[in-house]
Amino acid sequence: MAGSKQHLSNQPLLRIQILDAARVIVVREGFDALSMRKIAGVVGYSPASLYLHFASRDAIAHALCAEGHVQLLESMHAHDVVAEPVERLKAMAHAYVTFGLTHPEVYRLIFMQNPAYTDAAFNDVASAGETVLSMLTRTLALVHDPAVRAETLWAALHGIVSLSLTAQTVFTAPPDTLIDETLDLYLPTVIKKKPARRRPSASAG
Repeated sequence: MAGSKQHLSNQPLLRIQILDAARVIVVREGFDALSMRKIAGVVGYSPASLYLHFASRDAIAHALCAEGHVQLLESMHAHDVVAEPVERLKAMAHAYVTFGLTHPEVYRLIFMQNPAYTDAAFNDVASAGETVLSMLTRTLALVHDPAVRAETLWAALHGIVSLSLTAQTVFTAPPDTLIDETLDLYLPTVIKKKPARRRPSASAG
């Protein structure tokens, strides 16, 4: 009877199998532990077979980053239903940091491992050109110079996530408190709104 590995080698090698195996390795052991040989051992194929689908480990990392980026955007989009822009911004900020702290290895891979991986995530067709920055910019559309404000806020949120992951003893306050304090300092005191419609005077004829 043929061994299980031989049986597996007779089945079509699916791209999704490779990504599933790579994701498990990254989440459990970190990106540095990822190798074509280790992935091959998980899926039951020779390392050479993997190159039919991905040119390198970097190509697999690009795919994982794109996938993780879409998931991050989805977690932020969950708050699109919040009509008031400041409250929506607060909810999105919390969603961003929660994603980073809940999926630390995926977050590191997207934003902290290699600039090329971040570029790959931002340029992936699945995100349709949308990024964390574009989402924050749209939410801040009622505020003066929303692009600069969005970049500033994103930098602050990334700082909370990255320092929480790499220097946990630095912060004495929990992440939720850091987010709220950041937004209290960051949000403008006046948001541009349509002027209230004046009521006609009683004497108007």
